Amino acid sequence: MQSNSIQSYDQGRFNQLPDHILLSILERVDMRTVLRTSVLSTRWKHLPLLLSDVDLDADEFIHQNSSMSADEAMAVLVKLMSSLFGSPRSESIIKKLNLRFCLPTDLETSLDYLFNIGELVCNAIDSGKVKSVELAITTEKRSVDCTSSDMLLHAKSLVEFFNISRSLSCCLTKLLLCTARFSEQDLHQLIISCDQLQHLTLYYCELRDSSTLKLDMPNSKLRFVELNSCYVKTVEFLCLPKLEQLYCDSWRLSGAPLSFGVVPCLEELRLVCATSRIQSGFKLTDLLHGTANVQDIALDFQGEVIWITPEGKKLRSALNKITKLFLHGIYVKFDLLWTLVLLESAPSVKVFGVKVWNHACDEGTENRKQLSERRNDLWDAAQLDGSIHYLQLERLEFGGFNQIIREHLDFIRAIIERAPNLKSVILEDRDPCEDCEAMDNPIYPSISMFPQNNDEKITIVKQLKAGMNRPVEIIFC
Repeated sequence: MQSNSIQSYDQGRFNQLPDHILLSILERVDMRTVLRTSVLSTRWKHLPLLLSDVDLDADEFIHQNSSMSADEAMAVLVKLMSSLFGSPRSESIIKKLNLRFCLPTDLETSLDYLFNIGELVCNAIDSGKVKSVELAITTEKRSVDCTSSDMLLHAKSLVEFFNISRSLSCCLTKLLLCTARFSEQDLHQLIISCDQLQHLTLYYCELRDSSTLKLDMPNSKLRFVELNSCYVKTVEFLCLPKLEQLYCDSWRLSGAPLSFGVVPCLEELRLVCATSRIQSGFKLTDLLHGTANVQDIALDFQGEVIWITPEGKKLRSALNKITKLFLHGIYVKFDLLWTLVLLESAPSVKVFGVKVWNHACDEGTENRKQLSERRNDLWDAAQLDGSIHYLQLERLEFGGFNQIIREHLDFIRAIIERAPNLKSVILEDRDPCEDCEAMDNPIYPSISMFPQNNDEKITIVKQLKAGMNRPVEIIFC
């Protein structure tokens, strides 16, 4: 009895908190929790209408282990949006609306939902209730199951949606689109129409005839672009004056996927790709031409062929200003010393990261057969200039460290010896992989070969620093 009284007293005190504190609590949870709370408590009932940041994700309305379809989830989303935007009691301004939904497979149903959502959002923007929008549109059908016809129809729907949703386009700051096959003109016009856009992600999108996408947008506010598994010959960034970060993941055609014109603010470039048999290598100097201010480069080879080609001293001009260099996904059987050829060409690097790819689960699979033979013939440690020291290097990161692989220890020691200002070495275990751990394969033993106890760690530290009297910190993560 006394416990219930204390609980009621605590709840009473909680409900006496002012609206702005309760709102700060609600803004930290998902909309489903917000709605459940407002239904269970009369004190909280009006608060959803006062939120300044609103996150609406159709997936949140699908209960775990529920059989609810994308169609039903979309119906719930549209009903909720009608309530939030149409309520006469809603006098607050939504500074940011984060909207994410998954379109049903049926085209007619999909179009109905698109146009309903477009109308609701545009009316809310026109009335001053919504100031900015972040939008993510996905599809119920998985990308790998979509036909070319599916992608063409989806692209057509998206183009029509943005054509009639002018107010939305003018307030859109973040956009994610997937599984659509555009014409170059339609996609370029769609992006240009969103004149407040700062963050763009295209996933599994294509251009007809695998043509080149040219982005010439001198007034654009785009700061971040991500292209993931897109079927495009090349993306030419002719003019994007505020672009700062560019991620390109898994392009599917031969040659360099990007070229640059006017990108004065571009500082971070990340390229991820597992090469297929139709792809060939390219020169980093060609790719980086026009990117004078890039400081952070990450290349991820996904355990496949090293798709950049050696260029000798020419690389130095391209990498001269790089302060962070990451080389990830290097197949476990490849020698690592070749990476120092790149490090030698980047005299300003302060952070250097290497991550080893050690997966048995992709050996002998159908996916493996689509990829090139794992070879690294072009890069050779003999290209190293033993007289060069890494004077600016302060931090070395090594992912996938294996204490029984002698080459790992030799590689790290080689860097420590030639980096007089090195402050720390970060050693990380391999990335977890359930598929690999389920296999009985000596290449990828189920027991991690990463140092587990203090004795093992002390032994590694002694091996790495033997004969050196420098204050380099070895950190095990």
